[in-house]
Amino acid sequence: PIQNYAPLRNRHINCSVANSLPLQDTDDQPIEMKTINSYTTQLLLIILSTSQIHVNALLTPARHNHIPKLTSINAASVATTTSSTAEASTKIVKVDPRTYDTDDDQIMQVASYRNRRTSPEQMIAAQQQKRDSFDPVRSAIDGVTIGLGIGAVVGIISAIGVDDDGASVADQIMTGFKNFAIIGGTTGCVLGYNNYSGNRVYVMDIKEARNRLTVDYVASLKISQDVGFAAYLHPAELVTTFQNGRFAGCNGIVACVDCQLRNSKTAFNEALLEANGVAMRQYPGLPAHVHIKNMDVDECMRRRGIARQLMDAIEDWARGETDAELLTLEVGDENVAAVKLYEGCGFVKDASKKRVTRGGCSFMMKEL
Repeated sequence: PIQNYAPLRNRHINCSVANSLPLQDTDDQPIEMKTINSYTTQLLLIILSTSQIHVNALLTPARHNHIPKLTSINAASVATTTSSTAEASTKIVKVDPRTYDTDDDQIMQVASYRNRRTSPEQMIAAQQQKRDSFDPVRSAIDGVTIGLGIGAVVGIISAIGVDDDGASVADQIMTGFKNFAIIGGTTGCVLGYNNYSGNRVYVMDIKEARNRLTVDYVASLKISQDVGFAAYLHPAELVTTFQNGRFAGCNGIVACVDCQLRNSKTAFNEALLEANGVAMRQYPGLPAHVHIKNMDVDECMRRRGIARQLMDAIEDWARGETDAELLTLEVGDENVAAVKLYEGCGFVKDASKKRVTRGGCSFMMKEL
C-alpha cells in the first residue's frame, strides 16, 4: 500500500502504481476505501496530485493493460506525432552540387535545414513581417530618442574633456551643449527618418539571402570540396504535413552529413582543381581516406536508424567511387550516443597514433 503521496509528485505514473493499490481497507492509508472502486479513487487522486499530467489524459479510457509513461507533451501532440511518425520513412540522397540555383536545389535545401529548417524565402518573409509589425510613428520617436541619447553622451564627454586651462565652466557647458545639439540632432533625425520609412528592420533580397546561407552552411558542398548526403522524408507528399510542416522549408530533409575525400591519388583531385580552383586536402601520415563531419539528425527524428543509414551511404560511396582506405571522424568524448553509434558502425578510437584533436574529442577510424 502507498503510505504517502508526496514522493510521487512530478514523476511519471505507470502501470506499476495501479498494481500496487490494495484490495481492502488498511488503517494507515490516507484515503478510506470501502468498495472495489477504490482502485479508481486512489489512482485519480494520485494523478491529480502530479503536475505534469494533461487533463485530457484522464478522459481517455485505456485500451491496453499497459499505461505508457507520460511526459510534459500534451495528449493532442502525442497523438499527432504518433500517427505521422508511423507513416513516415526516409530515403538517403547523395547531394548533387549541379542542382545549385535550379528548381530542385539540393545544396540550398541542405543549407535551409541547417538554418533551423528555414529557407531563404521564409527568412525574407519573417523579416518583412517583423518590419511591418512596427508602428512608423513610434519607431520614429524611438529613433529620435536614441539619437538624442548618443548626442547627450558625446556632449557630456566633450564638456568634461575640454583641455583648455583658460576655459571657464560656462564655456565647457556651451561646448558640450553644441556637441549635443549637432550630434544628437543629426543622429536623431537620421534614425527617426530611417525608422519612419520602414527601414528599422533590414529585409534581404532573395539573392542576398541565398548567398548568406551558402556562405554560412554549404560553401564546401557547392564547390564539391565536400560531398553531402541527406535523408529526405518519403513519400514526398509528407513534406508539407509531417510534424505540421516542420520540414517544409528544407523540402523534407530531416538529417544530413558531409564528408571529404583526402590524400586521394585519383583524378578526382585534378577535376576539383580544374573546376573550382580548390586543391584536395592533404593530411600527412594517413593514406587516402574519407573524413566524416557535420552529422546532424533533427531532434524529432532521432533513434530511428537515420544516422546509421547516412553512415552506410558514405561507406558505400567511399568503397565504390574513391580510392579511400579509411573512414575517419572526430567526436566529442561527452557525446556518448554518437560514440556508441560510430562504434556500432565499426569505428575505433585511434589510440596508437594519438592524433592531435580538439580538447575533449577523440579521433576515430574504420578500415575499408
